[in-house]
Amino acid sequence: MVAAPLAIALFGWAAFGGAMFGCGGDDGDESTGRLPELVLPLLSGDGPPLRLGELDGPAVVNLWATWCAPCRRELPTFQDVSEQRPDVAFVGVDVGEDPASAQEFLDRLGVTFPQYTDEAGALTEALGVASLPVTLVVDADGQVVVTNVGPMTSEVLADALDAAS
Repeated sequence: MVAAPLAIALFGWAAFGGAMFGCGGDDGDESTGRLPELVLPLLSGDGPPLRLGELDGPAVVNLWATWCAPCRRELPTFQDVSEQRPDVAFVGVDVGEDPASAQEFLDRLGVTFPQYTDEAGALTEALGVASLPVTLVVDADGQVVVTNVGPMTSEVLADALDAAS
């Protein structure tokens, strides 16, 4: 079962010329493997923004969009796992869309973990990825320990969370 997620991660790495987390940008701290120093507004607009570079884990950061079919399929899984794992901070980031439309979509799905917006695509640019979904797993020290390009099942997500422990 581990071969498929590894193949997805390696395919994503190869497809983007090795441009995964920490490669090719000045926004991420390559020496520490932390998230880029970006500030993302809350999707609903009524709350404090997310300072990505200050996010300590364990945490899951999932980049998604409403037009992305794999994203739409995996969001309910992330919601279920977020309810089963209160010890892990789950964060969603809608990429390149109108925040109000994205929030309506999440409301229909019943997704309740915190969601932020990256309307300009600064995070995907900083990470060097051009495809969604993207999931980053951050350990307790704030280090990105798993970068997954493509959809994740609950089993693959559980394995990624084990890597962060």
